[in-house]
Amino acid sequence: MSMFEIFEFEFMRLAFVGGTIIGVLAPTIGIFLVLRRYGLIGDGLGHIAFGGVAFGQLVKVDPIVMAIAYSVAAALGIEQLRVRGRLGGDVAIAIFLSSGLALGLVLARLARRSTDQLWNYLFGSVIMLQPRDILQLALIAALVLGVLFVVRRELFFVTFDEETARASGIRVGAYNILLVMLAALTVVSAIQIVGLLLISALLVLPVAAALQLARSFRQALSLAVGSSLLSVYGGLIGSYYLDTQPGPTIVLAALVLFVLVNLGRSARFRVA
Repeated sequence: MSMFEIFEFEFMRLAFVGGTIIGVLAPTIGIFLVLRRYGLIGDGLGHIAFGGVAFGQLVKVDPIVMAIAYSVAAALGIEQLRVRGRLGGDVAIAIFLSSGLALGLVLARLARRSTDQLWNYLFGSVIMLQPRDILQLALIAALVLGVLFVVRRELFFVTFDEETARASGIRVGAYNILLVMLAALTVVSAIQIVGLLLISALLVLPVAAALQLARSFRQALSLAVGSSLLSVYGGLIGSYYLDTQPGPTIVLAALVLFVLVNLGRSARFRVA
């Protein structure tokens, strides 16, 4: 049995293309979120996006469009609560996380959707990707990565020294809002790859592994993308041969890689 036999199937070829796009996109936005201590925002936005999906099904509007609208609105709400309210960012995220999931479950029930449909949105259905889904995913990724490239210097400055950036005339609040909006788009784009409840892991775990080894931001980003792609490919191959759900298997692959990096780093320090 050849490992390459999986590429004989179109659904696996499409899964690898979609996985590659998310494998690059998630850690690229994730590194800014982790360094800004926004790591849990992916979880919150994923739960809110599920509410958007369920509402789209209820009113018969494209669920992805509604998920984008819901998650972008939630991203703005979280940032406003964090900045203007007396709540910390973690509390603001927790409020949206719990209420988003509750709303989604109620709306899904009203829309009379099956458990299988809910499972696909929550945990991914990468093997069901169609060419039009790949195109939609590529367009979202191009938008997010393009914006990040344009504002990379300002966002880097805000990430590492917010007070100095503000004193230098950089509109810190605007860049924070932009960051969480890009995160919202990334979360929605990953619906079919790892699902709304698991995307947070792909935003955080590869970055966390990379930060254990990197000596610069550029190196951290490169290692995070490499770690993410390795997790996606390993998860897809593992799910094919083990007959498991691709989304959770990808996340477990990312977790194993993170653990191995930490063990290797600990062993190196003991030897030194």
